Amino acid sequence: MKKILIVFLLFSGVCFGQVQWMSMNDALEAQKQEPRKILLKAYTDWCSVCKWMEKHAFAKAEIAQFINENYYPVAFNAEGDEQIIYKGKAYGNPNKKRNYRSQNEFAELLNIIEYPTLVFFDEKGEMINPVPGKMDSRKLEIYITMLLDDTYKSINTGKKWRDYQRDFEYQLQG
Repeated sequence: MKKILIVFLLFSGVCFGQVQWMSMNDALEAQKQEPRKILLKAYTDWCSVCKWMEKHAFAKAEIAQFINENYYPVAFNAEGDEQIIYKGKAYGNPNKKRNYRSQNEFAELLNIIEYPTLVFFDEKGEMINPVPGKMDSRKLEIYITMLLDDTYKSINTGKKWRDYQRDFEYQLQG
């Protein structure tokens, strides 16, 4: 039943051109049925750059479709009170009632200190890398394609990263 729901959500995202965000718990569960990388978008309610990215990067139909087809996309409010079970441990936000801007323990585990931050996980739920900061659809395309096909593993110097960006051929900017 869960697999049918996931397929429906992914298909509806393709039809409407929007990223079909899910929770981290749902993404980790989905990986057990169909291994796929996770793209986690860490945001806060007050973050204007997060809202800008949602409108100008993630809302681009080709980008949304690519993400829905190739990743389990996770929207994670880093100051929210969602409880996430990761590697057998529960992470939440026990200080939320005392301080509405307190950070979720999962955000702390991922060392998220800037919003927005994208965090990529491999098909086994292991963190690959966090990518903090604002990015438009062009920069986002570089990351989502590079991490999907494991090209990132061969980019281990600043020069290789600059060359990769310079030579990148955009496919999702139609």
